[in-house]
Amino acid sequence: MDHRHVAVGGDFNRIFDHNDYLAMISIPDEATCILRGHLILEEVLNLWSSKVTNTEDLYAGIFVSFKTKLVVSRNLGISEELFTVLDKVNDIRNKFSHRKGYQLEKSQIESLKNRVDDVVESAKVQKCETFHVFVGGKDENGNPKEITYTWENSDNRVKFALVFVILMLKLTHWIQSEFNSRGITYTIVSTENS
Repeated sequence: MDHRHVAVGGDFNRIFDHNDYLAMISIPDEATCILRGHLILEEVLNLWSSKVTNTEDLYAGIFVSFKTKLVVSRNLGISEELFTVLDKVNDIRNKFSHRKGYQLEKSQIESLKNRVDDVVESAKVQKCETFHVFVGGKDENGNPKEITYTWENSDNRVKFALVFVILMLKLTHWIQSEFNSRGITYTIVSTENS
């Protein structure tokens, strides 16, 4: 097992807080997992809009819904295929917000997985079903514990988390390419730890 870690910071700091991803994979509540992912995507939209408009915080001083930020981001150049995927995640999140006791459906995960697998092909990221997440830590007794999450052995919540990580890798690749082509300055602070 390769135990290299890459810390991401700079302009992408609020998007790649490892605690958010650990919570998504560890907390058994589907709604919390979906909400956490949705909040991360909102930070992506904030970053995109602010960098493209050269504004510190385009949405400061007013509540702006995710859907509005998504439409503004599309108007500022987010691709239609990414718009569609992010809108799908927003639809899933809204079902949790407005339907008591709602649970992820297998068909929703499959549809989202297929869309994420097909988006931003230039990113050369593996397919959602082949991606594994390795989590190491300590159990309730303080003993070392390691868990590997795979598509085949996961419930819908974990599958959503796996799909979400692949989406974020593809989104980051796309955003970096767009920023570079537009001459937009950004930072991703990376350090390797063993």
